[in-house]
Amino acid sequence: MRSLGVALLLGTATATAAVNSGNATLNRLEIKLAGQNIVTGFNPSTTSYDVTVDALPVTVSVSAAPAASDATVGFTVNGVSLGNHSVATLSTSVNTIVCKVASGSASSTYTVNVSANVIETGRTIHFKGNWSSTPYAYIYSNSTPAKEYCGKWPGTQLTAASDGWYTLSLPDEADKTALVIFNTGENGSERYPTDQMPGIALDFEGNHGWYLLSDKKWYTSNPEGPQKPAITVSPASGKVKGSSVITIDIANEATSISGSFNGRTLSLANGTNSIAVADYLADGEEGTLTVSASNSLGTAEFSATFNRDDTVVVSGLTGDWRELSIYQVMVGSFQHSDRGASGYSQMWGPQGHRKNGNIKGVTEALDYIKDLGMNAIWLTPVFDSSNGGNGDERLKATGYFANDYFKIDPHFGSEAEFRELVNEAHARGMYIILDGVFGHHSNCTGASPNGNYVDNRTAANVRGSDAGNIAYPGSLAYFKEVVRYWMENFEVDGWRLDQCYQVYQGGHNYWYDLRMEVEAVANERKNRGEQWGTLGYMVGEDWTSAGRITVTQQDGLKSVMDFDGKDNLVNLSAGVGSIGWFLSSDAASRGYRDAGVNPTIFLSNHDTSRVGDFVDINSSPEELMTRHAAVAAYSGPACTYYGDEIGDKSGNGNADNKARTSGRISGFSANEQRVHDYVAKVFKARSENPALWRGSVQRQQIGKEVEVITKTDAETGNKVICIFSQQNTSVSIGGTGEDILNGGTVSGTVSVQAWVPVFIRMN
Repeated sequence: MRSLGVALLLGTATATAAVNSGNATLNRLEIKLAGQNIVTGFNPSTTSYDVTVDALPVTVSVSAAPAASDATVGFTVNGVSLGNHSVATLSTSVNTIVCKVASGSASSTYTVNVSANVIETGRTIHFKGNWSSTPYAYIYSNSTPAKEYCGKWPGTQLTAASDGWYTLSLPDEADKTALVIFNTGENGSERYPTDQMPGIALDFEGNHGWYLLSDKKWYTSNPEGPQKPAITVSPASGKVKGSSVITIDIANEATSISGSFNGRTLSLANGTNSIAVADYLADGEEGTLTVSASNSLGTAEFSATFNRDDTVVVSGLTGDWRELSIYQVMVGSFQHSDRGASGYSQMWGPQGHRKNGNIKGVTEALDYIKDLGMNAIWLTPVFDSSNGGNGDERLKATGYFANDYFKIDPHFGSEAEFRELVNEAHARGMYIILDGVFGHHSNCTGASPNGNYVDNRTAANVRGSDAGNIAYPGSLAYFKEVVRYWMENFEVDGWRLDQCYQVYQGGHNYWYDLRMEVEAVANERKNRGEQWGTLGYMVGEDWTSAGRITVTQQDGLKSVMDFDGKDNLVNLSAGVGSIGWFLSSDAASRGYRDAGVNPTIFLSNHDTSRVGDFVDINSSPEELMTRHAAVAAYSGPACTYYGDEIGDKSGNGNADNKARTSGRISGFSANEQRVHDYVAKVFKARSENPALWRGSVQRQQIGKEVEVITKTDAETGNKVICIFSQQNTSVSIGGTGEDILNGGTVSGTVSVQAWVPVFIRMN
């Protein structure tokens, strides 16, 4: 072994056929560290790169792909010669990696300088929050145990500067991995991030970091002073639909702006610009988008490639409600995007948790939700509640007391951002379900676009309690217009209906009339060949036992949230026997009185305790897996509340809102990741096997601790055996099949781990 640390030498690659002789450029240059190429943004015409890594020494692999097949490639690392596809150890403070390419009489050299990140010394932070008193900075390490760099809580008081800014010089050991929590002292009322949330990483570049609280991010210079332009593009690159819109935001007052898309010049201005993909790309065509913006302080540039693909990605969706795998998000607490609306600052929910969620945050989480195996999203209300007359901001932020049903709440976003969410969800084969609150409102006195009004008299309902302030039939025309407006103009696919018993008034169930309107719109859209806004799913919240539910009477709603089923699956009073009974019983057997009703099963929602409060993610992750598998194996609509896939626990709110915790889509613990990955597998299996979501059931009990549920889809012949067990065991399946959760073929008997259900698709 050379002193350089060469671990492998495969020799110089030489092509046998002379093609493109005289072309000494590279198509690809890779210096891989831990499987990741540290030469980012490679361009064949750029021959010199400066790269930093977190620490040295490190071991890297070096390889290159020449453009010419007759080319030879060789490397030198700190003067030591290596062949293509070699491994070397970088150990000096600055390492020089040279790649030489020769083709015919031509040659070229690519140089990569690799150094370690240097901890900046003499760093200073600047903070502006417009708080009522002088802020403190509590700075600590992200390690166990944590190290405190500027004293114990609340840390060190900052020094006042000009224009509302405060400063603090950091100790040298507070590097880019250290965290800071800004606050106003031991008894102060202001703090960011909020209680129970981790601090902000001090990962700004250079010696000065400027944190403007209203923007919630670091700047390398005073953001309130002049800045060079900034360009933000969404989506940033990749596959797009012809119906998609690319948004280009140009900030900081550029004086010169230019751009092109697929070779055509763009007319761009400061602020938000929107371009329709269909205007620039044909289906299957690829094009490059470039934008440049300059002012006296500098130039910002953007370049990315987009590919238009109008492939129908929802061919697997049948339009049958039973196949729904819904992911419910509480908009105000799920995700906040700095690129979206400000959100609310307060909301009914546990202290120290997110209150400023927005629509853009949901859009940016779509890939996470899709990868979880979900095919629909239920949004808590997004209609405008900002000018409601009843309640403070905490109540308005929930969305359940609207003042205008024809607008998006500006705290959550704009109509354009909601349209983007719908379009991006549809592009991923996911339905959008809105929360319709048609029994109560807050100061909704204006006319609809067609001149209809809400009859806002207090109205008794079939429940005899919880009277709303929307009276029927006087309000029926208004809410028919509401459902038609959002289905026709935004292609909304379904409705979850809050406190739906409030709409059953005077002996008449007005859900029949509203369902007829929803189905009429859906059928009109189908007849026009529309793909979306055609599902017409409606599910009511009638929070009582199955036998007391009334909104399904008089041919009203056809689905309701299954609170009895939830309690059965969360508690499992008979162990896995509770699952066997539930999956093998139809709605009538479970107490529902009206024909044609298919309840929607769930484990938690925004008004209940979380399933993670009953089954601990740290001590019993397998038992969480069992409950999610039971939901995925249900013949009917299924709903997963955000955070349940990682066993999230409720916060410190009251019984009605404690589950509205901050949504997380990354940074999971080992157990959280394990349960998350299992949930993704069972719901992917559900999407690919109609037997799971509409199949008939054959139940086999083996003692009291093993349930074998065989589900068969009559239409396709798809057959899946679901095995639930409280003990490690082996179960005979009487044939050969595919383990669709773990992979591989199984035959005869199947080994099952306690509380980790197995799904076998039979041949």
